[in-house]
Amino acid sequence: MNKFVTLIAVVLISVACSPTPTVAPLVNPTLPNIPITNTAPAAPQDMATPTPLIQTTLTSAPETAGLWLQVLAPLDEAVVNTPQVDVTGSAPAGAVVSIGDEILIVGSDQQFKTTVTLDEGPNLIEVIASDESGNEMSILLTVTYEP
Repeated sequence: MNKFVTLIAVVLISVACSPTPTVAPLVNPTLPNIPITNTAPAAPQDMATPTPLIQTTLTSAPETAGLWLQVLAPLDEAVVNTPQVDVTGSAPAGAVVSIGDEILIVGSDQQFKTTVTLDEGPNLIEVIASDESGNEMSILLTVTYEP
């Protein structure tokens, strides 16, 4: 119960102190300066390679024009029945991505992946990307574990 109360307090403080988010178009990870206008498939596709219908992304501010971050899984506000979840996404090659205590260097394929252990109930997962110029951006996800 104490973990839940602490988690709620952290969420409330984070929301109260956080800046107003800015929404912008998704960014194509292979061509970062070209926005993606439609993330849902327009016509039926080969089901062997599913296309995510929803992606979570954070906008590049003018001073972080070369830095971008996409989290492909899990979706924000997901409810899962397993005690672990794979966090996958993409960022520019060479970017440093931290997820909890895990620090990852994004390879030339611009992909990252790590497994996060969840506590029962709501869990906050913050994905932070930074580049060699000191630019930083983050995405905050809430994933609820219900066994």
